[in-house]
Amino acid sequence: MHSFTAPLDIRYDAEASKILGADHWRVITSFRYYLSSKYSEQWVTVPAGYLTDGASVPQLLWNLIPPWGSYGQAAVVHDLLCEYLAIVVAGELVSITRVRCDEIFCESMGVLGVPEWKRWAIYQGVSMYRELARIEKPSTTPLKRKLEAAWKATSRDDARLS
Repeated sequence: MHSFTAPLDIRYDAEASKILGADHWRVITSFRYYLSSKYSEQWVTVPAGYLTDGASVPQLLWNLIPPWGSYGQAAVVHDLLCEYLAIVVAGELVSITRVRCDEIFCESMGVLGVPEWKRWAIYQGVSMYRELARIEKPSTTPLKRKLEAAWKATSRDDARLS
């Protein structure tokens, strides 16, 4: 069975949100999502310091599917996958397609107990967006990476002062 190694621990980051022009939350505690079973050879690691916007749902649909819900941790994994288009297999980074990112998103929502109808609706939404926008490349941005790296450096400095 698929599994997460820790619960989702995020905080709203007002400064990053202002700089990036959209609401972003920072992952405080890193976690890993195993794709086949706990401690399998395939996983995704979401590092502390990673910035996420949660589920990218059009505001018109927030009454049905808000940006955060029981699928929140799966949305964070999906954001990271879309930015890097890679998973770890037997300790090596392996490229994946955007279609596979969306499949992993759907799988991980199931692990979190998201009802099947909601998983299906969210999966159809991300699939439709991928197809309409013809997304095939990683979605990472240098500014976001810079903000993540700066937070990690500050966190290390704070830990040394403690």
